[in-house]
Amino acid sequence: MLKLTFELYPEDDRVKPYNHPYGYVFRGVIMKWLSEKEPELVHLLHEYEEIRPYSINCIIHKKQPKIDFVLVSYNDNLSKFLMNDILAGEKVKLELGEKNYYISRISFEKVHLRGMCEKAKPVRGFNINFATPVYFNTSMGDYPVRFPIPVLLFGNLAHIWNEVVENVAEINRDEFIEWINAHVYITGYKMRSAKREIGKRRPVVGGLGNATYRVNPINKNFYKKRLETLEREYDYEYVNDDYEQNCRWLEILCRFGEYTNVGGNRTAGMGVIRYYPKYYLRERDLIKREMT
Repeated sequence: MLKLTFELYPEDDRVKPYNHPYGYVFRGVIMKWLSEKEPELVHLLHEYEEIRPYSINCIIHKKQPKIDFVLVSYNDNLSKFLMNDILAGEKVKLELGEKNYYISRISFEKVHLRGMCEKAKPVRGFNINFATPVYFNTSMGDYPVRFPIPVLLFGNLAHIWNEVVENVAEINRDEFIEWINAHVYITGYKMRSAKREIGKRRPVVGGLGNATYRVNPINKNFYKKRLETLEREYDYEYVNDDYEQNCRWLEILCRFGEYTNVGGNRTAGMGVIRYYPKYYLRERDLIKREMT
């Protein structure tokens, strides 16, 4: 993945809360940029049947008239275009809504997913800050879910991961969701509903704030049933390894989600998250002997 951060200053040196550009405005800038130079990529980024291979975030600085526009690309062709066009030095100013912004600096970060996997530790307690509203479209009802329950949060991130990664381990999403249901819960939250413009007739509403997640101790009944399904006798080493690996996947997906966003309208700046681990798996959390 490639992360690009554009540091922008307005021509009139003012950025006010009521007229700053939302994420969907930057999405329009990217589409216009591509349509002028690489129109075949526009179709790729608008493909509804696939995970859209980019995410957007914009950070409004309160103490100075500056906006950071963050674009993360998961597609090699898109990344190459962006790098080549930027290095050509043609982009010095962006028109955002009714204002022009000068690009004062562009920073690059190459995100190595394999390295993310290798550095991850099995986490058991963590906090997630939802910096922009998050919601999930589901088949459970006619309305989106605006609260980050574990199965929706990590089910969504696992889906994005499996669509994006190449030459890196994939997740068995169905088994992972079953494990999440049996082991992960929210211990506390401070969230509220918030509206966000996305360039459509109505704004969307999502949850904004913080939630704290915890992983239960090993659910012995869950593993008994899983091993029966696999027609295997109980094996505490298998249980410990599986539990530890799933705890590690939680950290991988949380750090991954800081780049991809999560939930609906990720490409309009929705679902921006920040991950804060609290404590990790310890040796005493594992099973020391076989169950009777």
